[in-house]
Formats: sequence, C-alpha cells, structure tokens
Amino acid sequence: MQWVGGIGIILMAVAVLPFLKVGGMRLFKTESSEWSDIQNTRVRTVASQIGLVYMLLTALAVGLFWALGMTGFNALNHALTSLATGGYSTSDASFGQFHTPALIWAGSGFMLLGGLPFLLYVQSLHDRSWHIARDAQVQLLFKLIAGTALAMTIHRLLTGSSESFFVALTHAVFNITSVVTTTGYATEDYTLWGSFSLMLFVFLMFSGACSGSTSGGTKLFRFQLLGLLLRENLFKSLHPSGHFQRTYNHRPVGEGVLVASLAYLFVMLMSLLLFSIALTLTGLDVVTAGSAALTALMNFGPGFGDIIGPAGNFSTLPDTAKAILCLAMLLGRLEYMALLILFTPAFWRW
Repeated sequence: MQWVGGIGIILMAVAVLPFLKVGGMRLFKTESSEWSDIQNTRVRTVASQIGLVYMLLTALAVGLFWALGMTGFNALNHALTSLATGGYSTSDASFGQFHTPALIWAGSGFMLLGGLPFLLYVQSLHDRSWHIARDAQVQLLFKLIAGTALAMTIHRLLTGSSESFFVALTHAVFNITSVVTTTGYATEDYTLWGSFSLMLFVFLMFSGACSGSTSGGTKLFRFQLLGLLLRENLFKSLHPSGHFQRTYNHRPVGEGVLVASLAYLFVMLMSLLLFSIALTLTGLDVVTAGSAALTALMNFGPGFGDIIGPAGNFSTLPDTAKAILCLAMLLGRLEYMALLILFTPAFWRW
C-alpha cells in the first residue's frame, strides 16, 4: 500500500491536482519546462513513463538490498517503503536492525531518490542530459542534507559520542535523509543526540523534499520562493524605484505563485496550531500533542517524546487522538488546499 501510495501521489500531482488549480506542481504550470512537456504530451504517456521509472528504481533497490545482506523478504519490503518514502519496516527497530554501513548508505540513497522530482527523471532520460542535477530544488536538497549531516556529526563528536567519525556520519546522513524526505525510518533514537540535534530535526520535519516526489512535507521550492519574496522586499526597501527580476530555475515567477505559497504556509501553520490544541484535549502532553500534529501533517512518522518518539509508536494513544491524526495525515498529504477546496461549496457550482 505504501508503494502504490508513493506513485499515486506523484500521478495525482501531475494529472489531478492541476485541474483543481492546487498542488505544488500547479504553481509552475506556466513557468516550468517539465510542465511544458506535459502540455505537449498525453498525460497517460507521462504517467506510464513515471511508473516505469518508479518500478525500475524499485527493482534496483530490491537487488542492491539483497546483495548487501538483507533476506529476500526484507529486501522487497524495504525497497517498497524506502523509494515510496513510506518508512514501514519489518521490525520495531526499523532500519536499526541492519548494522552494515553499506546497507544504511544504500537506504539513504533510495530515500533520496524517492525525494527527487520524478518528472525530471523522465525528462533527463528523454534528453540524455542532467536536467535533474540543474534543478534548484534538487541542489538545495543535497546541500541541506550534506550541511546538516556534517554539522550534526561534528556536534555529536564534540559532545562525547564514542562513535567514529564515519559511523556518526553514516547515522546522521541516514536519519536526516529520512526526516527530510518524510520517510520515517530510524537507525537510532535520535532524540537522545542532544538539544542541538533535536532542534535541527524539528526544522527538517518542516522542509520536505522536492515537489513531484513521493515525499510529503512543505517541499523545498516553497521555502525558496518565500526567500525570493524576502529578497525582493529587502531590495525594494533599499531601492524603492528599482526593478527586481523574479526568477526561479532561470524562469520568471508570477505573482500568483508567491501568493499561493504564502496561502499554503498560513494554512499549514493554522492547521498545526488547531490540531495540536485538539490533541491536548484528548489528554496528551504538550510535546506529544505538538509533535504528533507536526509529524501527521508533514506525513513523517515518528514524533518526539517517550510515547511516539523513534523508539515508540502511536498504539497507546486514545482512539479520539488517532481519528484526529487520520484527518491531519490526509490534509497534509493532499497539501491542504486540495482537500479544503473539495469541501468548498463554490467548487461544485456550475
């Protein structure tokens, strides 16, 4: 179900959400080169090509996991849930049941592949070029994972970790990739890594990976667009008569794209506040309620605290809290606007 859900959310972003005028992919309908390809090609063709890439990457993951020491059962299950950034494992220890560094790095790699835009895979294969490496989202994703992993590794070693640099880096890269791509795997209980690491993980839970990937979360391009808006306002404050060129991936960005990003951010923050308050009414403590709301809306998985942290689960939560979290997961997975607009009476009027 997670594997099908991973490809399903991509096809929904490509073929369904644009007709509702919502979703991250819709924002670049007029600016993005990959959207131009879709407009000139049948959606069915594009969907089949994305599905083929998805299946090939899954088969590669099964083969590599098995070659590196997993049983066939584990290799199949972890291939299905790593590329789909779903995170279900065959053990309560999650990916921590595998102690081979090569397997942990392979898991990091396939989670990362699941967090990249699948349309760009297709475009890169068609043109036999590296479109995917030139994308601003992809570049930011690699920089974010590399920078935070290095910072977290150094911090852990300076604060008394007995692990070697390579082992600490291996676990940092894996768990950071898991959080950024909203997979939810864990090799260790990273809430025990100290306050600095915990705050980094909270920030990373908001980020998400790339639009058009199998991951959930806010998506990195929205942060880039909001950064562009901030730069423009600072520029206009210094030069009121100046002209600021809005571009993203070397293409102009319209006013509607920025407004949609701000609207998404507002709805996301309000949803986080309301769901957190609702969960406290079911008897949960502040940390559990807040992190449960955040992890559900971002479609991540583990929260923080002793109950729902990486070493725990949601089984002991009250049924009312679980029902609230079900709604939050649906809302976050459909990027808020898609679900909200379906319940807007004006949408159903002719």
